[in-house]
Amino acid sequence: MGVKWNRYLLLLATILLLCSCALTPVPQATYVDPGATLHLYLQPLPQEAHQLSLTVAGLSARTADGRDIPLLTEPWVLNPTERIGRQTKLLQQKLPVGEYFGLSLELAAATLQTEEGPIDLLVDAGPQLISENFFISADQTQALFLALQPERLVTGGYKLTAQFSLWKAQTPLAELQGIISHPNSGVLTVFEKKTPTLVELIAVGREPDGVALDQRGRLAYLALSGENSIVVFDLVRGKVQRKIRLQTGDRPTELALSADGATLISLNSGSNSVSIIGTDSFSERRRLLFSTTPAGIFTGANNRNAYVSLPDINALALLDLERDVVVATANLTDTATRGVADRTGRHIYLLTENSPNLLVVSADNLALTERVYIGYGARCLALNPNNALLYVGMQSGEIAVIDPRVGLPIDSFNAAPGIVDITVDREENSLFVVSTQGNLLSKYDLISKKRLAVLELGTAGAKIAVMGER
Repeated sequence: MGVKWNRYLLLLATILLLCSCALTPVPQATYVDPGATLHLYLQPLPQEAHQLSLTVAGLSARTADGRDIPLLTEPWVLNPTERIGRQTKLLQQKLPVGEYFGLSLELAAATLQTEEGPIDLLVDAGPQLISENFFISADQTQALFLALQPERLVTGGYKLTAQFSLWKAQTPLAELQGIISHPNSGVLTVFEKKTPTLVELIAVGREPDGVALDQRGRLAYLALSGENSIVVFDLVRGKVQRKIRLQTGDRPTELALSADGATLISLNSGSNSVSIIGTDSFSERRRLLFSTTPAGIFTGANNRNAYVSLPDINALALLDLERDVVVATANLTDTATRGVADRTGRHIYLLTENSPNLLVVSADNLALTERVYIGYGARCLALNPNNALLYVGMQSGEIAVIDPRVGLPIDSFNAAPGIVDITVDREENSLFVVSTQGNLLSKYDLISKKRLAVLELGTAGAKIAVMGER
């Protein structure tokens, strides 16, 4: 009897243990549904407003039936010193689905700086309607852009006569576009790269991560990790063209595209696999399985080679895209993460997770040829095809400049801390940097190393790509 009772207790304890495990909450990535959300941006203030300060007491969205839905919880002070020449994100807010006639804006005060000191200006009482019809849909975002007109800001030296205008997103020429993925908010930022200014926010699906651009086809590919699929985005029309469905549990995170745009490679971190996709049919040609989780993928200078880093086993795999097979695997002494191929097709460069070195590897046989000391904390890298220099983004915010021909860092400059991705625009010889601190996109001139502009993204970005980068 005692033995049976002990067995019963053991069985009961096992059942309770299994139940407690099943009830233990599993941590989930924070994801915000992007639908039915208004994103409002203030365009760069004109130089004529540099002595003017405005206090906005109220801002509302005017519905088609005449109701005002408040957008502000407290007054704004628009200080031109911080906003001249810089686009600013003012707010994002969920709104009821439906049609709207514009925004109602009310100014509480205005001040003009003069040689004698600040002067309080006379401000018209009551709100002004800034007309621009827009629609809030359940499954999409709506970006609006508010601008202060430079003409007749002050009349008679004492009366504020400033006027605002409002407009919806306008997609720029495909050749001038850049894109940034935002996994936590499910949106794609489209920006005009010369200024740069944000021009559109598009809800594309759950957890967009890796991006790849087809420069000639004017298409963007986005890995939707949360949907086990890849979005094909038309840069000319500014719309999602189609979705390429992968297998359940694939969770694609990185994408790479062959130089001719004919082959797309998806790194599937959830299934330890790589999908080789023909862009003529938008379907999977071959699936390659690995014994461990791949972490990075990039293509070679030609249309034939691609490389997959396997950090769990300190290995690098070489793919033949003509036969869709793994042709070689090399063991590395360091844990390689991300990489890039040089323009000659002879070398590839690898960042490492557990060492301060950049690895230089033969593109053909994966033999390690050199180590270049760059320090710890390297997060991303980009090659400048104009001069063959490498740029390495460090977690600290430093950009290290490497000349592979001499095997040494030759320069550095500082960006915002928390760098997550960088890319080179060879047309303007500039570098774009995405940073988590402040959720910023910064643009730097690669000759002077000076920051040319900064763009407030409003939410954390993951990957960036621009037209003209390759």
